[in-house]
Amino acid sequence: MKYISALMLLFALLLASCDPDTTAADEYEIRNIIYGISRDYSWGEVDGIMAHVHPDFRHKGMYSTELRQLWENRRGQYQLLECEISDVEVNYDRATVFMTMTFQSSTSTYSYPEPETFGDASYFIYEGGSWQLYGDQTWR
Repeated sequence: MKYISALMLLFALLLASCDPDTTAADEYEIRNIIYGISRDYSWGEVDGIMAHVHPDFRHKGMYSTELRQLWENRRGQYQLLECEISDVEVNYDRATVFMTMTFQSSTSTYSYPEPETFGDASYFIYEGGSWQLYGDQTWR
């Protein structure tokens, strides 16, 4: 009986120790994607942004083609993007990024919290070995 209890305790410790490392690695990868999106935006590389979008992206009724147009419209108005991430919540194969997005041009600055405002860059899915923008999967 002692042997079984010891094995169960060891197994529980192994399970508990694996999850935080995986979550930390996932958070790191997602943060790097967001920072990469910010860099691609500032360099005018909308294709680089779209490389992180899942084929089944849907957010408030918007599909990936409309997302591309949204990024191009933003780029037409503002030349720089800075993302300040406050939290990344990972739940198995889904994640939500909480951040402040700040768009800047030579004449104006526009900042807003995400995902509360638009959320199109806040919802991720882990599939095919990487995290991808997935949207909230709602129709509106």
